[in-house]
Amino acid sequence: MAVPWATAGPAGMVALAVHTLHDDVLGMLAPLALASFHPTALVIDLDQEGLPLPGRRTLADLVEDGPTLAELVPSRKGLAVLPHGGVRIPAAMEVVGALVQSWPCVVVRTRTPLDAMPFVRIAPLIPGVDTRVSPRVWVRTGIGRVEPGPGPVVDAPSRSAFSSVPACQTPTGRWLRSWAPVWRWRWQ
Repeated sequence: MAVPWATAGPAGMVALAVHTLHDDVLGMLAPLALASFHPTALVIDLDQEGLPLPGRRTLADLVEDGPTLAELVPSRKGLAVLPHGGVRIPAAMEVVGALVQSWPCVVVRTRTPLDAMPFVRIAPLIPGVDTRVSPRVWVRTGIGRVEPGPGPVVDAPSRSAFSSVPACQTPTGRWLRSWAPVWRWRWQ
């Protein structure tokens, strides 16, 4: 089923599907960093295999009960996170489509591409990682000297970024600002 994603607007791209390779902790941090770059954003978790993202009401709850108006239309600025809650991707697509259409910015954490939504792979720059691949976001790690492949390069996460997720806080600082080029890149 094709879903008409709102992937571009006056401020540029507003929806991305992302998957982080080789690093589950970075898989938690990267979607939050991408979404935090915007004043009002939603992270939707469709990755049942990844480390769980923080949040009270889950995507499974919205699929079962239907989203409320407050969940469809953000009433304040900031970052909202919707954990997966065990729902399968096909069952969630109608709700995900409604959220993408109504939020100013949505980042979907998923292991598989979604119909008509740009899919971004994120990879740490570590020795042995294959960089002769399609464009992706390359995250510096400070481990060895690895030349990135095609795509934007972001800074290594700071200690405060790692401690922000368990504390349910938004990552801040230089690391967060280094994600800006990801939103300007032309993803397929």
